[in-house]
Amino acid sequence: MLLRGLPLILMTLELCGAANILAMFPLPGLSHFVMFRALLKELAQRGHNVDVFSHFPLEKPIKGYHDIDLRGSSPLLTNNMTFDVLRDEKGVEFAKLMSNEAGFKICEDSFKATQLKQLKTSRKKYDLLLTELFGSDCMLGWAWHFKVPTIVMTSSANLPWAADRFGLPDNPSYIPTYFMGSVSKQDFFGRMMNTWTLIRSKMLYRLHSTIPSNKLAKEFFGPEMPDLDVLAYNTSLQLVNSHFSVNNARPLVPNVVEVGGLHVGEPRPLSKHFDDVLAADKRGIEIIESLPRGKLEALLNALAELPYTVIMKANVQKFPKDIAAPKNIVFEPWIPQLDILCDPRVKLFISHGGMMGTQEAVYCGIPVLGIPIFADQSLNIKYTEAMGFGIMVDYEKITKETLVIAAGKLLEDPKYRANAQRLSAYFKDRPMKPMDTAVYWVEYIVRHQGAPILQSAAKDLAWYQYYLIDVAAFLMFFSALLASIVAKVFVLLRNLGAKKKTKTS
Repeated sequence: MLLRGLPLILMTLELCGAANILAMFPLPGLSHFVMFRALLKELAQRGHNVDVFSHFPLEKPIKGYHDIDLRGSSPLLTNNMTFDVLRDEKGVEFAKLMSNEAGFKICEDSFKATQLKQLKTSRKKYDLLLTELFGSDCMLGWAWHFKVPTIVMTSSANLPWAADRFGLPDNPSYIPTYFMGSVSKQDFFGRMMNTWTLIRSKMLYRLHSTIPSNKLAKEFFGPEMPDLDVLAYNTSLQLVNSHFSVNNARPLVPNVVEVGGLHVGEPRPLSKHFDDVLAADKRGIEIIESLPRGKLEALLNALAELPYTVIMKANVQKFPKDIAAPKNIVFEPWIPQLDILCDPRVKLFISHGGMMGTQEAVYCGIPVLGIPIFADQSLNIKYTEAMGFGIMVDYEKITKETLVIAAGKLLEDPKYRANAQRLSAYFKDRPMKPMDTAVYWVEYIVRHQGAPILQSAAKDLAWYQYYLIDVAAFLMFFSALLASIVAKVFVLLRNLGAKKKTKTS
């Protein structure tokens, strides 16, 4: 009996074998890495060996998770870009900033790092490359170097330049572009602008990222490395931080998998400090993330008008001395955001509209007052409006009055919280938790050595083939030719008939 079960036991051991994973995340942005780190830690805890190149090493090492610290190779993006720069590059033009500052320049800095040079000359053996799909594809060169399949991760809704490499439908008639900041239902002008934004963003990415990054990667890995376009089109899988309950529903190909909320764990009990803050106010609490100081006074004055205690993530010591902090605000340099948002005493979340915070609000079923700053934040907040659990206040229109009115609506009208709770049920109701889904697909790609069977044939088509422009042109030409022949035959028959009549007469 034991011998009969041996083949099954051996097969199970093989499927669960530890993989050696290279995790290359050189972008120095913590808001992105929160999602990536959650998966990397889980992979290590499930027995895989993960070498993590990043700017954010673990405070407490865990078995199987090996940090290679890149701090110092690039300046941190967090609090290192002026607010004016972010606001100046509005809409699709932000793609240029993303491709350059968060793309090509990060590659340039990373390839100078001693850690990456040592990795290139090492005799390491890997089974998989995990990296980010964001501002540049230069890290895909490691997949060619180690001859391994690639999984890319995106910490937001999907990017315009992701679609072509996977054959992913990105029809601008109903799929909002990352930089457009709109929802699926659009009027004629909206569809026209969405189409232009899609085309423009792809052009900017190619010009400011793909072309210079390709040259840089070939200098580092060698001229025999295939073009980054080729490596990108051979990516095995994308794990994208989206879900139809938080983002607009769109068709997906098999190797683009939604894992929205991957970073969201179970809320933990609050510490005595935060529990005391909540207990001190029986009417509800608001939680807000800090904003640039230019609008700080209007914001504080608005919050002072509300009959609620506010927990504000900010360092009050850095406030201008002439701005008085209202008595109903509790300032905290750090807050356990998910834990507090999920507390039933909390009534509202005021945020800049980042994807991570928006997903946490949806998970906890709490209304959102959004003040988007740049990138996909407008897209995220406009969706909360469309689904009836949020209100957006444009940064340029921030005044005491606009904030008080928006907050008042969200706090007084019960439909906003009811809609938030309904969306929360959608967000949580899945066949597998986001983390289990992500781990399954990572291990699937390892087991099947890249699993090329997942890839859509659409990625191999030129744009004119994908949109059937060549077929339409042929049909138009053929129809015109046929119409011309029929017309000539008709004229010929008419002329012959006329000649017969002439002879008869």
